[in-house]
Amino acid sequence: MLNQTMLKGKKRITLGAFLSMGLLGMSRTFLGTALPSIRATFDLNLLQAGTFPSLLQLGYSLAVFAGGPLSDALEKRRLLASGALLIGCSLFLFGVSGWLWASLVCVTLIGVAGGVIESSSNPLLVQLFRGRESSVMNIHHFFFAVGSLSGPLIVGAALAGGITWQDAYRFYGLFALLLCSILFLPGIPPVRSDRPFDRRGMGALLRSRAFLTLFAITFLSVGVQNGIGYWLVTFLQGAKGFSIGRASTSLSLFFVCLAIGRLLTSYLITRFRETRYLLTLFSLVLITLAFVITLPGLRALPFIGLCGLAQAGVFPTLLGRAGRLYSQTPGTALGLIATGTGLGSMVIAWLISFISQLAGLQAGFAFLEFVLLLCIALMVFHLRTTKGVHGASVPTPGLTAGDKRTEH
Repeated sequence: MLNQTMLKGKKRITLGAFLSMGLLGMSRTFLGTALPSIRATFDLNLLQAGTFPSLLQLGYSLAVFAGGPLSDALEKRRLLASGALLIGCSLFLFGVSGWLWASLVCVTLIGVAGGVIESSSNPLLVQLFRGRESSVMNIHHFFFAVGSLSGPLIVGAALAGGITWQDAYRFYGLFALLLCSILFLPGIPPVRSDRPFDRRGMGALLRSRAFLTLFAITFLSVGVQNGIGYWLVTFLQGAKGFSIGRASTSLSLFFVCLAIGRLLTSYLITRFRETRYLLTLFSLVLITLAFVITLPGLRALPFIGLCGLAQAGVFPTLLGRAGRLYSQTPGTALGLIATGTGLGSMVIAWLISFISQLAGLQAGFAFLEFVLLLCIALMVFHLRTTKGVHGASVPTPGLTAGDKRTEH
């Protein structure tokens, strides 16, 4: 049972986790909206510009891979506070750096900080809200969506008003440092794992077909979401002739609907089976994105919003499912799943830039349709491998009955 000390600090820890997730979401769309200006500053082509989101996601992937097991072994609140502090410092330094290679290092550190936030906050909230994993993950990632929709509005307005992307990043970094201070206030109790990290648990997860399928689905589906976040502004400007103001507002529309969808999903997931719900969402993203790609000009705008609405429930539902099915080692399971998000976003964002450089932005976005079809096929396979498992956790191979602990 959570002791009384932890209960007293639970609201403050939860608020700190939610705000940190908002900073993480904003860091993605801030870069996506500023990318055309960054390209102009450093005189980069599409493929070269793709290095920025790819390095951000590489740093994120490395951090969540290490951070998942660490969150099962170390105190989660300190890890979360460290990630929030690092993201503020890295954002500010990215704004003051005028050298390309230094900027690439800074954007990698932004990714590392985001990975620490992701890998510590997810298992922290799963541990604090037992039995409500999917719902709390949807609320948690609602704040990611709020941060994501705020990024394009802020940096888009700044760029349209004549403020440089460097100045925008400096102000963003200072704001992030101010917000993260909540996690350093006295009176917040430590949150340690109720099960320390065990390497056997990680090895067992990596041998499980059900878990590997869930990992692959996350790799592809979150790659699609972040690929849209990084490249939508560039796509709308280059392929549909939008201004920077209209393109950044369109990206915000995507994330406004993502945020609304997160709130709806936190309710809907309690009414429908996860696997069927995910299959429905993937199908809706596939259809709405096709309209975004093919419809001319402003006619695509409603489908940008609908695409965000459909995409909203995918990642938090996958996280909640992983946390529930592998509740014996939540930090390790969620850390590996989060690693899949970083690797998928890195690979797919780079592939969009590669295909766009070779065949145009239209072809780069059409590639995402193929990725979504793979998600649907893998979801069907995952449904078959976990058939009959809906309420209980999946036994982790390699862990004996003596290793399991009673959950409260």
